Amino acid sequence: MYSPMTVEQLLSECDLVRLTEEKLADCKPFSCGEGDLDELFTKDCLVNQRKLLGKTYLFCLKNQPDTIVTAFSLSNDSIRLTNRIADEYKEQFLDDTDLRDKTLKRFPAVLIGRLGTNKDFAGHGYGTAIMDFIKVLFRTNNRTGCRFLIVDALNRPDTLHYYEKNGFRYLIADERLEAKYMGIGVGHLPLNTRLMYFDLLKLKVNS
Repeated sequence: MYSPMTVEQLLSECDLVRLTEEKLADCKPFSCGEGDLDELFTKDCLVNQRKLLGKTYLFCLKNQPDTIVTAFSLSNDSIRLTNRIADEYKEQFLDDTDLRDKTLKRFPAVLIGRLGTNKDFAGHGYGTAIMDFIKVLFRTNNRTGCRFLIVDALNRPDTLHYYEKNGFRYLIADERLEAKYMGIGVGHLPLNTRLMYFDLLKLKVNS
């Protein structure tokens, strides 16, 4: 029977390091099987770091520090309840998160901008373990008042299934109404990405 990888197992096998030009130069080429995503990790993420637009981290094997197992990028963001969101989904979000008593229009979040697993390690549970690590990190070491994790998930079945099984929900389930919320004409459907969120208060941690 398949047993998912735990955060403890992940940390026993890998070290967490911040992406730098020096570290990238010391590592073997990283590929998650998506050319655009590979280029983002090797080029754009370094530019974003210099401009303070995000931080990228790597999990590298302890016994092979030049082997990147996974990479992910984080940046500050928010869930915005603008007048473009249909009342149905606004009410559902406020009820599901018990935030109806708040008058905020923006709720603090961290955007998982990029997340990829080395294709040589795909199918071994690293992707879910990384997500669990990020959840626990922001649930137990939450220094700025971050309530949600959000993603712009690629709009394809395998990617959406990954986030769904890891507890992420669609802010707006109807793709046409999400397009309106994003200010995108319905002529551009289907959307390239879907906005999903995870409520960190749903994660039970030891007090």
